[in-house]
Amino acid sequence: MKFLKYIIIAFASMAALVSCDKHEQAYKCEQVDASEKALIQIMRMVPEASTTATRVMSITIDDQVLWQENYTYLGARGMVPSQSRHYILDPGTHHMKWFLADGSIFYESDFTVGAGMQDLFVTDLAAAPIVIDNTAEYPSDVTDITSTWAYIRLVNLMYEDENKTIPDYKLQYYYQDPTDLEWYPVSDPVGFGEAAEWGRVHVDQFAPQRSGQSGSGSSRNADDNRVGYAVSSGSCTVYYKAKMIGADGSDLGWMTYTFKGEGSTESEYKDYWTAYVGRKSIHIMRGCRISSTNNNTSGAYVSQTWKY
Repeated sequence: MKFLKYIIIAFASMAALVSCDKHEQAYKCEQVDASEKALIQIMRMVPEASTTATRVMSITIDDQVLWQENYTYLGARGMVPSQSRHYILDPGTHHMKWFLADGSIFYESDFTVGAGMQDLFVTDLAAAPIVIDNTAEYPSDVTDITSTWAYIRLVNLMYEDENKTIPDYKLQYYYQDPTDLEWYPVSDPVGFGEAAEWGRVHVDQFAPQRSGQSGSGSSRNADDNRVGYAVSSGSCTVYYKAKMIGADGSDLGWMTYTFKGEGSTESEYKDYWTAYVGRKSIHIMRGCRISSTNNNTSGAYVSQTWKY
């Protein structure tokens, strides 16, 4: 029994020594140089209804499978891969195909990309995707306590009507400051198929409870939330509008839209999103300003995706 006891102790000691060995977890990965490779995201922003029959189940680039459904699909207003991820291609011209569940080709087109991060927006199934460059340095804030800014970039993909008429005006994005409730421009005017520069949006995480516009810290005691005691992150509901800017730079007023077709009463566009301190989000104005259906089909509205 004593002999068996010593054997057990010996094995326990060996196990303890093994458990103390350093084990390094290895991941299969490869460093990518964005100055030499194209990093792309693909977004489906066609003015269309979301239907089972038009779900894209796989995508090929140059006849090589780029993406294939795995418990998901690429539907209306969808994107692949997911937010903040990219596919890697060599710069140059490529051929893309989208396939439905039955194997038929739903969309096919050539596109050209350079080195760096780019978004491919398909807005017309009979046209090449619109390529938006995202290689510019992302903005940031350096503060002693906490930042009070989020960043928004407007991409203008809105048609004038369901005939896919390209508007003869530009859009300038505005936000309502959650503190003083004034409207401020968050972008320069951009035409169809263009993206604005990054613009700052004020995040007041201590905004009072009013019309759903409160900040994430508004329920705390003011003495705990002000300068010197502020939390390092937060969010706030922010409202947005867009102005229509003429070719001569004239202000044509706030953008209006309709879901009831040509000649019907138009409403002023206004929407809201939650802005998070430090987050960089892209707001995609898509659809048709004059539409006979709502924003879940061909109507004008904003889709949001965040980068970082």
